[in-house]
Order: sequence, then C-alpha cells, then structure tokens
Amino acid sequence: MVGIVVVTGLMLWCQVAPASYGRLAAPRLALLWKSPMYRLRWSRVASRCGLVVHPHGVVLHDEPTRVRIPTILRVTVSPTGLERLLLRLPVGLTPDDVASRAEAVGHAFHVADARVVLARPGRVWLELRRRDPLEGVLHPITPGPVALRGVPLGMGDDGKPWRFRVEGTHALVAGATGAGKGSVLWSLVHGLSPAIREGWVQVWAIDPKGGMELGLGRGAFARFEGGHPDAMCVLLEEAVDLKTRRSLELSTHGLRVHRPSVDSPHLVVVIDELATLSAFAERTVVRRIEHALGLLLTQGRAVGITVIAAVQDPGKDVVSWRDLFPTRIAMRLDNPIQVDMVLGDGARERGARADHISELTPGVAYVRTEGTRDVRRVRSTYLTDADILNLSTSLAPRPTSEHSRDEHDEGEAA
Repeated sequence: MVGIVVVTGLMLWCQVAPASYGRLAAPRLALLWKSPMYRLRWSRVASRCGLVVHPHGVVLHDEPTRVRIPTILRVTVSPTGLERLLLRLPVGLTPDDVASRAEAVGHAFHVADARVVLARPGRVWLELRRRDPLEGVLHPITPGPVALRGVPLGMGDDGKPWRFRVEGTHALVAGATGAGKGSVLWSLVHGLSPAIREGWVQVWAIDPKGGMELGLGRGAFARFEGGHPDAMCVLLEEAVDLKTRRSLELSTHGLRVHRPSVDSPHLVVVIDELATLSAFAERTVVRRIEHALGLLLTQGRAVGITVIAAVQDPGKDVVSWRDLFPTRIAMRLDNPIQVDMVLGDGARERGARADHISELTPGVAYVRTEGTRDVRRVRSTYLTDADILNLSTSLAPRPTSEHSRDEHDEGEAA
C-alpha cells in the first residue's frame, strides 16, 4: 500500500512539476539501480579494459595469481545526465593509466563521453556522460553586475554557468573555421557590457580580416583596427605604452595589482585571428607586433590588461607565444595533436576530445585554466547579427550636447 502511494505521488510530481522532479527526484531514483549495476559489472569491465595491476617479483607456481583493479567507492548521478564513479586506485596504477582507458570503459557502459578528473592522490572520478545538455543553442541573457573574476559566457555540461575569469589572465581561443570562436568573443563583450557602459572596462579590437568578423559591432569597442597591419601594430604599441605608464604609477604608489576605475579602466585587447595579424605584414612590422604582444602577455596582467586571441591553427610555428596564455579554450579542432597543443600534454587522454566536437554544435569547447590540469566542457551563448548590432548601438558613445549644438548651428548656417 505504501509503495503504491509513493509511486502515485512520484507520477503526479513528474506531471505537475517536471522541472523540479527532474532536478530532485529523477537522479536519486536512477541511483537506486545504477549504483548496484556499476558495482556488479565493474570487475569484468575493468579487467577487460586493462585497468589491472599484476603482481611483480617471484610468484610460486602453486600460488594463485592476484590482479588488482580500482575499487568503486561512490556512485553519483546528476540531473544533467552525468554519472560519476569515485575510484580508489591500487598501488601501481596512476590517474593517467585510467585516463588512457577511459574511452574503452565508456564504450563498455554504452556512453559516448568518458573522462577522468583527479579527486585527490590515489582517487579519481570517472565521469560518464549519457546525454548532452549542450546540444541546444544557448541564447544570451541580460547581464547583471560585472565581476571580472567570473564573467558568464555560457554553460558547462554539468549544468552550471560557465564563468570566464578576465582579470589576471590572458586567453587563447583555438578552433577550426565555423567552430564558434566568434560566439566566445561576442559572449565576452556581452557579459562585460554593463562595465563598458559604466566606463571602468574598455575593449580594444583588432580584426586582421578587414572588419569581417568584429566590424559588425565596432560600436562596442573603444578602439578598433581592421585595416593595414601597420595600424594594428600601432594599436598594440599604444597598449604597451599604457602598460608602461600603469607600471610606473603602481610602483610609485607601492601597489602590485591594478584596480579598475573610470579613470583607469581594465583593458581587454581582442585579436580575432592571431596568425593573420602578421601573415601579410612586412618583416619589420612583424617584429614590432611580436615584440609588443610579447610585452603585453608577460607584463600586462598585473596592470589590468587582458589579451584574448583567437586562432585557427595552434601550431608552434603559428603561435610561438602559446605558452604565455594561462587560459586555453579548445573548440572544434582538426586533429588530435592540436588538442594537446592547446590544452597541454595528456589533455585529450583525460577526455578533452575537441577533435570529436560536431560541426553542428558551434560554441562547444573544452576549457583549461591556469594552475590545474582539469578540463571542463562548455558551450558559449550565441548572439545573432541583430543581437550584435543592438549591443553595438547600446555601447556606442553618445555625442555630447555641445557637439550636437555645433552640428545644429552648422545646419542653420547652411
């Protein structure tokens, strides 16, 4: 009788409030059968996939050979379809060993995505994704008060907001044509728009393609260059001059970190295609660009300057200063080698398969931040051309009343 009442109550809950049911009840109900299922099948799957440690040394013929496999300590199920197994590793097995076999384990449990996250020494989380919450397009929402330590750009596959740290870092966004690099850049400008409007954040943009990518929203930028390489080089050198002045000012006042204000705004330098920036310039201009960009990347963070650079080819010959970007964003890439180029050695083994991102899901990416080897899968919001035009119009500087009056007088004189 009690069981019938419980089942009836759950069915009514699912029909009346499906959102809260899916968030609160469904994961707990799934855990009731998935936890025993994983524990029952784990020994066979781990052995077949090679997650075993064999004994070394002298083994007697009449002594049974014992192999050790990771032990499941805990199973969790999230509302977004993420199933996590906390594994205790036997002596002789490392997190990299588990990561190298994660894809095989995922196929054994019939899931498309499997990756490994370090929990603590000797323990790892094996994450198995059965459904993808990032399949649908994410539309921008009205941004709230801006905090440079976490500007919302989209959502992670854990269902939590993707907050991008702007202050104290530089970011490299790598992806093939059509991967959605523009959506990351415009989501960032959209998230910063309240601070830009208030005047304590400025965005300088460089579009080597003549304004084809960023020119649509040039009203959002305090400075914009999309023409001659020499003009773009001058813009970078002006950012270096600003960096030098701020460094002297901070040292004079005994400060080590820049605090943004209307008088001294945080500067975000956006470069749409880093390789094209120097591809068609004269050699002397190329050297000036490399020198200016190197100074900004090595000395700009402490004085309130952030460089966001997008690139199609993350090869060493194209991005010689790749290691100077603490934050790396890998969107859809052409081959597995490029994944480790962007996110660091072993990133793909740990589940960052950026070369497997579908062409039908632009904006999906893997993100690695400074100080950690963990990689997070995210998707940025998508701003349409109309959204970008509205954003540009809302952020474009208004003509002063004196300027308007002068134009009116000139019109009357005519």
